[in-house]
Amino acid sequence: MNNSLYIFLIPASNPDQKLIEIVNALKKYAYQIIIIDDGSRLETLHIFQELKDNVNNENIVFLKHAINLGKGAALKTAFNYILVNFPNVKGVVTLDSDGQHPVASCLHVLEALKKGRAFVLGYRSFSKNIPWKSYLGNNISKFIYKMALGRSFKDTQTGLRGLNKSFMLQCLTIKSNHFEFETEQLALAINHHIDIDEVPIETIYIEKNKASSFRPLVDSFKIYFVLFRYGLSSIITGLTDFIVFMIALYFGVSVFHANMLARTASIGIQFNLLDKFVFYTKTKLRNFVLFASYVYIMGIISTWAQISAKDHLHISIISSKIIIETTLFFANFAVLRLYIFTREK
Repeated sequence: MNNSLYIFLIPASNPDQKLIEIVNALKKYAYQIIIIDDGSRLETLHIFQELKDNVNNENIVFLKHAINLGKGAALKTAFNYILVNFPNVKGVVTLDSDGQHPVASCLHVLEALKKGRAFVLGYRSFSKNIPWKSYLGNNISKFIYKMALGRSFKDTQTGLRGLNKSFMLQCLTIKSNHFEFETEQLALAINHHIDIDEVPIETIYIEKNKASSFRPLVDSFKIYFVLFRYGLSSIITGLTDFIVFMIALYFGVSVFHANMLARTASIGIQFNLLDKFVFYTKTKLRNFVLFASYVYIMGIISTWAQISAKDHLHISIISSKIIIETTLFFANFAVLRLYIFTREK
């Protein structure tokens, strides 16, 4: 098989000697290697120069950003370069530059890609002995992903991934440019029903992962920003719904009809917020019809649950409504994201 059909891609920002070590180990297998310098600091540029001086190999290509644009931007720059300059490429394996991905693990992901998989994730084994920010980040991520995307992943932050040509092309449509790009990759694959394969890889953390530029608080906020946008739109919609509901009850309308009136009043506001502000989709009339149908069906279910909670918990209908609507928050997000506000292929 022609090794140029598969490419190893390494985005690097301020790398150290480990980048040289992994490149030297990979080049023995004669695959095409692409390294992109994502605006590294001057004091680290000697690493790239040493590579250029020593490799002397036409199978290694160097790309460069003038300033740091983020890992997502680096990957997209490289994807575009590959698709333009290697029209016969079948797939690419992305790996980090910090030495966390040994050659054996890279080849393991590549083999899964060669078997026809569209998207391959190399997952690490997580225990409490690993660096705290990786252990905490992955466990929080797994919970959020399960709730938001409807699927659990063994390793949500892995940088060792395999993509076939078609999925690489789709990834160029992702707007995110930093660490959240890899999260959007997962959402894109799920939305478009892309086959996702997970294969085990060796778990390595260099000096307790000190070299990692992943910042738990800042980057987690970016990664989950879509949930924050959804939450904000839900607050606006919920206030509209709640006000109409209260007014309807004041005038003696039944709980069921008050809920239906509230849903009707807020449906246009919610649809436009989700379409333009949360999911960035260009939906059609069919999507609006599906959305409206879903809203009313959930309104019926929510009303039944509110009345049941009021009777069994002996609380007010207002308290019951708040509890039930809050409980349905994540379930609604998952359904809307997966089946209604999906991006066109």
